[in-house]
Amino acid sequence: MARTQSLKSLGLLLTVLTLLGVWRWWVAHGLPLSVDEAYYYAWSLSPDWGYWTKPPLIAWAIGGADALCGSSPGCVRSVGVLSFSVTSLLVYGLSRSMGLGATQSAATSIGFATLPLTTFYGTVASTDAMLLLCWMLCMTCLWLALSGRPLAWLGLGLFAGLGLLAKYSMAVLGLCVALAMLHPDWRRQWRQPGPYVAALVALAVFAPNLWWNFTHGMPTLQHTAEISRGASYSLKPEVMLVFLSEQWLVGNVVLVSAFVVWLVRGHWREYPRHWFLICFSVPMLAVISMQALISRAHANWAAPAHAALTLAAVGWLWQSRRYVWLGLALGFNLLFAVLLYHGQTLVREPLGLSASSRTDPYWALRNWPGVHAQARHLLEQKSPSTAWRVASDDRAVLAQLQWGLKLPAGAAMGWRRQGVATNHFDQRFELTLKHGPVLLLTRAADQEVLAAFSDAQKLPSIRSALIENKAIEFNAWWLTAP
Repeated sequence: MARTQSLKSLGLLLTVLTLLGVWRWWVAHGLPLSVDEAYYYAWSLSPDWGYWTKPPLIAWAIGGADALCGSSPGCVRSVGVLSFSVTSLLVYGLSRSMGLGATQSAATSIGFATLPLTTFYGTVASTDAMLLLCWMLCMTCLWLALSGRPLAWLGLGLFAGLGLLAKYSMAVLGLCVALAMLHPDWRRQWRQPGPYVAALVALAVFAPNLWWNFTHGMPTLQHTAEISRGASYSLKPEVMLVFLSEQWLVGNVVLVSAFVVWLVRGHWREYPRHWFLICFSVPMLAVISMQALISRAHANWAAPAHAALTLAAVGWLWQSRRYVWLGLALGFNLLFAVLLYHGQTLVREPLGLSASSRTDPYWALRNWPGVHAQARHLLEQKSPSTAWRVASDDRAVLAQLQWGLKLPAGAAMGWRRQGVATNHFDQRFELTLKHGPVLLLTRAADQEVLAAFSDAQKLPSIRSALIENKAIEFNAWWLTAP
């Protein structure tokens, strides 16, 4: 009987995750890539151990997707769709490993799979998708290791290293593991080789990226420090309060509230697994909250915390038979997904609202296809497609043209307008006219362009304004060798 119920719960979960995945892929396939996604795609054309702003795992994943099914939006974003589907399955697996019932575990997995956080990032090829997958794999391996399976320490080290290759915030995992091992049932692990072997494996996997940074002037590490610092360090309690309030949205207001009540009431003292879940949620939230207090933090920076948070919150609501609240949480998640994915059809168009950055959550993507089309038209008038080469001092337009025009690596070049490299294109593919003429898109004044390229020919400007209040405009020039 129990086995039958377990199979039914697993079958229901697999059906739900499959339907969610198909829905998200369909939504993702119909939207052009964002600037960051196009940037990662450009990286994927030049496989390496590191890139200008992020470690390499996202570029490797997109490169693999490109090799399998091409560079369409749906294929590129299958990285995010599949990552979150697998992560949700791992939530189910960890819950079962903790001795919880199949139905409760399936409910927890569905709760995580439909969070506003996963609803948004589940349609995006992002570093967060890879980070959460590696984080959940590490949680699973650590639980197995603490439960008496020593080989799981190797898995923990492997996935921790891969997580660092996804996003440097994976480093907080070390704090989480150390705190978990302070529990009386697990303190003996400090005297065992497993944790230290895991640390060495993680370092070995991560080491090539450290070496790449060392040999390239530390661009990724420097960028990470810069975005963490923001304008300056100072106490900003209002920023921290905004960050914390955002966690109620991305993690579901019902579930985050339930988690807080669970913490305050001390229910977590009952079982070692509760301590485990606290160690993989509270430290990440605390670290990023402190980051917000002294500088800034985006809502997604604490994303890994929501895996353990959801396990704890759904577990407490389920055990205390608060099924109505679980239903409200699921309803909130689904309503958010429908409005995000189909708000244009269900809300904006029926109300007669014009498309703008306030009424369209995907406004930042809408104008780029117009840029692709106009740049293609200019290039078709000047040279055969096999010789197309573009340049700019703006990494956003270079990334978009690299993807939108399907240019090979090296055909999108960075113009070091200030004399120093500021992005991947400046660093790897500096503008040169040695291999033929180049289409330059820039917002620089005419005098500045002519001072740098005396034979430059002015072309019709590019302007794409599907979202009028966020129009994209560039001056276009045809550059030839003197």
